[in-house]
Amino acid sequence: MNKAPLLFLLLYSNFILSQEPAEFKFWSSVSYVYQPNEKINFSISELYRLKEDFNIVDSYITEVSSDYEIYKGLNFEIEFRYYSKNINEGKAKGFENLWRYRLALEKELELKPIKIFIRLAFQKRTSLDKKNDFKDYIRIRSAFEYQIKNWDLDPYFSVEFIEKRTGNNLQKVRYGFGTSKKIRESKWTIRYFFQTDRLIPKQNFHIFMVKYRYKNEVKN
Repeated sequence: MNKAPLLFLLLYSNFILSQEPAEFKFWSSVSYVYQPNEKINFSISELYRLKEDFNIVDSYITEVSSDYEIYKGLNFEIEFRYYSKNINEGKAKGFENLWRYRLALEKELELKPIKIFIRLAFQKRTSLDKKNDFKDYIRIRSAFEYQIKNWDLDPYFSVEFIEKRTGNNLQKVRYGFGTSKKIRESKWTIRYFFQTDRLIPKQNFHIFMVKYRYKNEVKN
């Protein structure tokens, strides 16, 4: 096995462990993807999240999305989410209803043995329970997957910048690594993220994520 991804993982881990103590979160999702042809697909997902060191429900999320290939390696993505988010701080405690849409362009480059992914996205999240309560974000993510010969669990590394464009300032940076495993039409993904806010001290999170996807691909 090539030692380059192991060295990168070691450096990544050393950077994360050098940060201040952080809260632990857990994200999970189950998705069904329908692909009628090579250029477009549609998906529906259910997401479940925990916060405060896995002790409290953070949110329940329903998501529908579509991905269309504009040009070879260049995709346009549109995504809609409904959130039931647990608010357990402040005066207005309880579950708040929100919806979010996201528009994105993603470019994939293959420079064997590396696949590179670059995504630029705009998203807007709006409260269904409060008037004029919305948040706009710009998100930029770069990632790469290192393809190892005769090895199914190729390592994946990413970094994403999330900047809030409305209200109070927010500049999140999310570092991640993980891997995926395909089994026929199914795909299991495991990821770890370290998230920090460059403007708000001690807003750090360790996020563990597990995803399952079933893909129904129509063969013409």
